[in-house]
Amino acid sequence: MPDIASLPPSCEEHYRRLQAECSAVMAATFEADVNRLQAISHNFVAEMEEWLRVLASRPEAELFKAALREYQYSLLAVVQGQYRQAFMALRLSFELLLASVHFSANELALRMWFVGRKDIVWAAIASNETGVLSKQFVGAFFEDLAESAPAYLAMAEKVYRECSEYVHGNAQTHEELPEGIEFNSATFEKWHDKAKPIRVISSFALCARYVQFLNEPERNSLEQLLVGNLGHLAAVRQIFGAAVE
Repeated sequence: MPDIASLPPSCEEHYRRLQAECSAVMAATFEADVNRLQAISHNFVAEMEEWLRVLASRPEAELFKAALREYQYSLLAVVQGQYRQAFMALRLSFELLLASVHFSANELALRMWFVGRKDIVWAAIASNETGVLSKQFVGAFFEDLAESAPAYLAMAEKVYRECSEYVHGNAQTHEELPEGIEFNSATFEKWHDKAKPIRVISSFALCARYVQFLNEPERNSLEQLLVGNLGHLAAVRQIFGAAVE
C-alpha cells in the first residue's frame, strides 16, 4: 500500500493551491499599486453601469451587459496575476462594447447575432467607411464629433492589435508573462496602459452614438463621466453647457 504522503494531491487540493497563489498575487498587487491603477480602472465599471441604466430599454443592452461582465472579469484576472486571460477578456469587452454600438444602428444584424446567425467582426466595427468610429457613422449621430472620429479609430486599432498579441500567443508574450501565477509589475502596468485608451475610446463611441438622443435627466446623469473623459472636446463641453475655449 503506497504511503499516503507520497500520493499526488487530489483535484480539489490542486485548485485550492492555485487559489492560494492567486490570493497571494492579489495581496502583492495591491501592495505594489501605489498609483492606484486598479482603482482607476475599476471606476469604469460604475461608468458602464450608468450607461447601462440609461440604455436599459434598448435591444443592444444585453450585448452591453456582456461587455461589462468581460471587463469585470478582466479586472479580476489582472489583479490575480492571470495576465494573458486579463488581456483576452479586455479585448473581448472592448469588442463587445463597440459591437453593441455598431448593432444599435442595425437591429436586424443584432437580432441575427442573438440567434447565432451573425458574428461580431472587428473589421466591420473598425471600418474606416462605416464602422462605429468612422466619420460617416459618428457624423450621423453627433455631427460635431465627426472630425474627431479618425483619431479615436487609430487609437482603437492600435490597442486592439496590442491586446490581440496576447490572444494569439505571439512569441514576445511568452517571454513577458510569468510561467506561473505570480505578480509581475511590468505586465500589471501594461494591462492598465491598454485599459486606459479603451475606456476613452468607449466613452467617445457611446457619447457620439447616444448623447444627442437622450432626455435631459439621462444626459445630466452622464455629464460628470463624459466631461471627465472627453472634456478636451469642445463639442462635448458645449452640449453640457461647459465653457468652450
